[in-house]
Parts: sequence; C-alpha cells; structure tokens
Amino acid sequence: MSGNSRIILLLSGPLAVGKTSVADAIIDMGGFKRLRSGAFLAQYAESNGLQNDRAGLQRIGDELDSSTDYKWLIDQIAVPAFEAECGQRRWLVDAVRKPRQVEHFRSTFADDHVSHAHLTAPEMLLRERYEARLTSGGEYAGNTRYEAAIQHPNETAARGLIDIADTVVDVHHLTARDIATRILKTVLAPPASGT
Repeated sequence: MSGNSRIILLLSGPLAVGKTSVADAIIDMGGFKRLRSGAFLAQYAESNGLQNDRAGLQRIGDELDSSTDYKWLIDQIAVPAFEAECGQRRWLVDAVRKPRQVEHFRSTFADDHVSHAHLTAPEMLLRERYEARLTSGGEYAGNTRYEAAIQHPNETAARGLIDIADTVVDVHHLTARDIATRILKTVLAPPASGT
C-alpha cells in the first residue's frame, strides 16, 4: 500500500447486528469518513417522489443494483466523494450487502487498500435487537416480523458476505468500540514484507 493510496473499509452484517454503532466508533477512532448508501437512496426517493421507508429504499436499491450491475454505490457515491475530498485517505462504506458490490470495489480500486469486515452475532441476539428496534420506531417502524425480514433476498445476501470477508467479528459481548478496535487493528496493520 503506497502512501497515496486510500484505505476503503467495507462493512457488512445481518440486520440489527449494530453496523451503525460500529461504523460510528470506527469513524471516531480511525479518522474514516462514511459513504452513506442509505442517505443516497433516501435522497433519490425524495427527488423522484418514491416511497421513503425501509421497504421502499430496498426496492430502489434493488432497481439500481439491476440497472447498474451493482456499481451505483461506486459510481454515484464513492467516486464523487473521493473526487470532492481527494485529501481524505480513509473511507468507510456502511454497508455493502451483495458480493458483486465487494467485487466491484476490489477491481475498481485495485491500487487502494480495500478491506471487508463482516459483523455477526448469535441469532437469538439479532432477534432481540430487531424486536427492540421494531417497537421503538425509526427505520424499523412497521410490523414486519423478524422471520419475514431475514428472508428478504438482501438480508440473505448480506449474511452470506461472511464467506468472503477479510475480517469477521462476532459482536456478542463486545462494545462498539471493542469491535472497532479489532477491525482497525487488522485494517491499519502494516502490510507484511514481501520476499
């Protein structure tokens, strides 16, 4: 990794695993800047008069995935941000949900250091967190039960990213800062010297 290369950290994990809290800790502790796919989708929905709840944003994301071969996250969010802030060297993508997105980041930014961290947790903990968020409203507002939510193709794909991640962290019994520390230790470690 050269001195001018970027560090691009891709974060993934199942619904309610705590990606946002971990991302906040990584940003606070590691000097990363967040690339927000959710904010882009919400703005896209508003600009086009489309449904702006969780289900609506998922549909928009699915349509963009299909029409761009999953490259919208790079073309519409990452590249403009990199060009606007060329001095920023550490970026966090919160979050990727499809293997093709990870492939595109790795191939498009082959000269940079792209690292993929996946968060996981026991199913019982994920269910408890989801149900607590369901009752508190916000983006989880509605009456979609956990069993239905985890059957959505996006959720199935996001969970499967554990198989291609560089770093996997089980979040059970860890604080967001503990998790961020583990990820940053891996991502910011100096590369092994070649022979």
